[in-house]
Formats: sequence, C-alpha cells, structure tokens
Amino acid sequence: MSAQAQRLYEFGPFQLDPDEHRLLEDGRHVPLTPKAFQTLLVLVENQGRVLEKDDLLKKVWPDTFVEEATLAQNIFTLRKQLHDGRAEAVYIETIPKRGYRFAAPVRLVELPPKDQWMVSGPEEGASKVLRSPRRWVWIAAAAVVLAAAAGVYLSYRRSPSASHRAMLVVLPVQNLTGDTSRDYVTDGLTEEVIADLGSANPQRLGVIARTSAMGYKQTHKTVQAIARELGVDYVLESSLREGPGHVRFTAQLIRTRDQTHVWAHNYDRPVTDLLALQVELARTVADEIRVGITPERAARMASTRPVRPEAYDAYLKGRFFWNKRTPEAMKSAEEYFQQATRADPTFAPAYAGLADCYQVMVNLAQISAKDGFTRARAAALKALEIDNTLAEAHTSLASIKGDYDWDWSGAEAEYKHALELNPNYATAHHWYAEFLAGMGRFDEATDEISKAREIDPLSPVIGVTVGQMYCRTGQCEPGIQQLKKTLEVHPDFAEAHEALAEIYAYRGMYGDSLAELAKDPDPPAGHAVVLAGYAAAKAGRKPEALTALRQLQSQPDLPHRDCHLADLYAALGDKDRAFANLESARQGHDSYLPYFRADFLLQDLRSDPRYAELIARMNMPR
Repeated sequence: MSAQAQRLYEFGPFQLDPDEHRLLEDGRHVPLTPKAFQTLLVLVENQGRVLEKDDLLKKVWPDTFVEEATLAQNIFTLRKQLHDGRAEAVYIETIPKRGYRFAAPVRLVELPPKDQWMVSGPEEGASKVLRSPRRWVWIAAAAVVLAAAAGVYLSYRRSPSASHRAMLVVLPVQNLTGDTSRDYVTDGLTEEVIADLGSANPQRLGVIARTSAMGYKQTHKTVQAIARELGVDYVLESSLREGPGHVRFTAQLIRTRDQTHVWAHNYDRPVTDLLALQVELARTVADEIRVGITPERAARMASTRPVRPEAYDAYLKGRFFWNKRTPEAMKSAEEYFQQATRADPTFAPAYAGLADCYQVMVNLAQISAKDGFTRARAAALKALEIDNTLAEAHTSLASIKGDYDWDWSGAEAEYKHALELNPNYATAHHWYAEFLAGMGRFDEATDEISKAREIDPLSPVIGVTVGQMYCRTGQCEPGIQQLKKTLEVHPDFAEAHEALAEIYAYRGMYGDSLAELAKDPDPPAGHAVVLAGYAAAKAGRKPEALTALRQLQSQPDLPHRDCHLADLYAALGDKDRAFANLESARQGHDSYLPYFRADFLLQDLRSDPRYAELIARMNMPR
C-alpha cells in the first residue's frame, strides 16, 4: 500500500498544515489552541459550505457535551488570529441562526510522501509522460511549483518543536504519605511545579493553571478524557512519599495523542531539597518535550538560593489556605505567610503571597481598603526588592496601582511587565482583562480574558468574566450560555449567579434576573440587594426598589455603598442622586469606581454629559 500524500491548505498569506497541526502566516507560526486549530481545519476542509453549529460541535468535540458559547469563543479567537473583521469577514462568515462558512478561496497543495521525495529511478507512469516532448514545458513548470512547495514543507518538518506551542497539564501531586493533614505539601508542590514549568519557555510551552489542574484531584478520568477536556499535548503525573528526613517524589510524563509514557523517574531527596527538586523537574520535562528553557529562566534557576525548610513549609500552608478564598482561610493564610517571612526574611514569594492575601481581604471586607492596599503595597515592594523578576509581585503591584492609586499608565506597565516575565500566569491575564474593561477597551479585554481561559479553562471566576465580556462586546447570548455552563460545573458559585442575574437585568429580563438571584445559596449582601432593587425598578415595581434603597442606606459601612446607591438611583431614573453618589465614591477613593465603565447597571447614565466629566475627573483615557 502506497503512503499518503502530504497536504497543505493555503488561503491569503496563511498556510494550514493538518499533519503538523500548525498555522503559519507568511512563514510565521500563529499560536492556536488544539480545539481552535481543529475548528479552523473543519471549516477550511468544507470551504464554501455552511456548517451548522451542531455539526461543528460534533466534529470538533465528538464525545463531549459542549455549549455553543465554547464554539463562539473558538471562532472569536480564530478571527483575531486571522485579522478577520466583524463587519466584513474575509475568512470566517457567520450565517445568522445557523452556523459558519469559510468564505475565502482555499488552495490545496499535495506533496508526495516523504519517502518518495528521493527516488533512485523514474516510475513507469513518469516514463510515459516524459516520452511526450510537448509536455516538457508543463513538466518544468510543475517541477518548479513542487520544489517550492517541498521547500516550504521541509522548513516545517526540520524543527517540529520550534513553532508548535505544546500544552501541558500538571495533575495534582498525589499524597501517599498516609497523612491527609499533609495535603498542603502536595497541593503546594503542584502549584509550584506549575509555576516553574509555566515560566520555563512560555512561547513554546503553555501550562494549564492551578485552578483547572486541581479539578482533577483524586480523579478517575483517563488521560485521554483529561486531554480532550483541556486540549493538552502532555500530562505530568506525580506522587509524594515521606520518610525520616527525606522524601520520594515519583513523576511520569505522558504524551496524550498516543498515551505514550515519554519519561518517568523517582527522586529520593532530603526534605530540605524540595525547592531544588522542582527546578530539576522543570528542566527535565522541558528537555523531554523539546521546548528548552529560555536563557533568562536558566539564569534564574542557576541563581536559586536555598530556602529554610520551615519558611517553605509555612509558605505552602499559606498558599493552601489562600486558594480557599474564605474569610477564615484568609486569616490563616496571612498568619502562615508571616511565619514564612519571619523564618526567612529573604524569601520573596512569601511577601508576594502576603500582597495577594491583603487584596483578597479587602474584597471580602475583612479590612479597609486603605489598610489593605497599604499593607499589600509594602509586601509587593519588598518581594520585588528581593526578586524583581517575580511576575506574581508585579501583578499585585499592578492591581494596587489600578484599584487604589488610580495610576492607569503605571498599572498597565506593571501588568505588561508581569506578562513578559510569565505569559503563562493566568491571574495576570485575568486582572489585566478586568483593568482594560474598566478603561472601556473591551476588544483588548476580550483578547486577554481569552488567554486566561486557555491557560485556566476550568476556573469559575475566569468563566464568569468570559461571559461578562461577551455581553460587553454585544454578544449577550453566548455570554449567558457561558455563565450557565460555569454553573453546571460550579452550581454554588455565587459570582456566576450574580453575573447572570445582572445580564438578565441588563437585557430587560427582570423576572429571570430575580429568579436567578433566588438560586444563589449565599448572595453577597450589597450587590444582591442592588440587583434585586434594579430589576424591581426596571420592572415598574417601585415599592420593592425603594425597600432595597432603604436597606442600602441603613448600612453605612457596606463596601462600595456609594457605587451601589448610584446603580439603584440610575434604575429609578434619579440621575442627579446617581451622579452625586458616584462623586462621593470618587472622593472616597472607592476601589470599585475604576470599573464603573464596565457596570451594566449604569447604562442609562452614559449619554449624560456628567458621565464623561466623571471620566475626566478620574484622569481616565477616553
């Protein structure tokens, strides 16, 4: 049986290589997630045909139930990478209420199989063609075309790992110590290994973030199922055992496309060598995947200094509690981060942990904004004084400059620097997306939240922001579907119920908004009251709206109270009081106010000249 010919699809300046799973633009690699690539391939192979949404979903996700919102997000990503405008689509055309069509002309280039590019003698068929003198011109022309195509193809094949950005998930480290109280060690190691690998070579290796990875703790799902859900090329499994004064760490790397065990190893080390073990593991995995480690990252690894075991242990406990995001857990996290800094005052990640801790405590109304942001700034600056290459600390500082200082250019510079240091840091992409939305730059915000979602696809809070961003760019239906999908996985996630109720109210679906709020098992006090009052006011149920207003007015210490009152006054049509409360929030330096341009509930104020005046008084870019 003869080998199959190699195929390349060409359209505009792009070349699509199905065998190597890559897209190039004028020879430059265009990064795509595996599912986005597969979506594009199906569209290109059916050029000119309308593909129904259900058909596309079945072809790209054959064995998985996926909402239309996921397909819409893939199409959005592809249009961004193909520079395809919404108004006049050159490549991917939306067919309303049906599906999509690849509209551009496609050229199929077929190359002979690799083992036939060098032959010892002419084939029988070729001999017959050569006997015809009148065909020499055509033969020569075909040879030129074939040589050019082969040259392009060979340039792809010479270094298959040079342009493809591999995706990896680090599954939670299994705790085989027999002591469940040591979960903080294995969970902390999982997070640190993700961070080390994520910064190894971000342009060529993408690593799924902790939130999504931890969803597979004690999972019974197969590697194939995990790979399909996350769209990854590799899975890293590991476990930890402890003995007197030493640990045994076992790791194995699996390639998902054929379930091959690429590499496995056991590490027997003293307890004090856990940090060095992470560095060695990152080097080994990067080498096995053939992505290498950037010179900058290699230099940082070489300069890694020993950390006192008690400091590292306390730091892991701090991160363990910080990830729970409850008031009680945040108090424990603060205590453990403080312990880490006392045990080793030169351990920068512990200070970055404190900075993150204080900002969450402000959001949970555990401490005042002034106190919380002041402490957070001191901790972030201390971390950067010790290690200026710590992306987490730059991200914390960016949030402080944006939310509290209202230093818009300074905040953006810090976000960009954090992402230069570690493009795989999902939190930086997420917070930067929120910042851009607050600046009114919704298209850029959508691009950033898409990057965060690629790295952390199962994060509920990122899923909520994706849904909100859809609506802010005029795509409320996919946004609603995205929020419903998030609630299927996380039915008790208060922020998702709240966001869905807000979008329902924004679209005039006031009954649905109130019904959604009723499903929330633990609604946040202030915002839940505002949403209920807003929906009641817009539905013409003024007495209920006034009851909500009085409830807010009776709580002078409620976080973001002035902004909440502005939302309700806007719904009741009292613009004067709405703007008076926004001005009060400005004078009080409310940390919610930088996001008022992304607030759905203030839509009725946007045409008022005072809205633009508020933007100017805050020195926000127009």
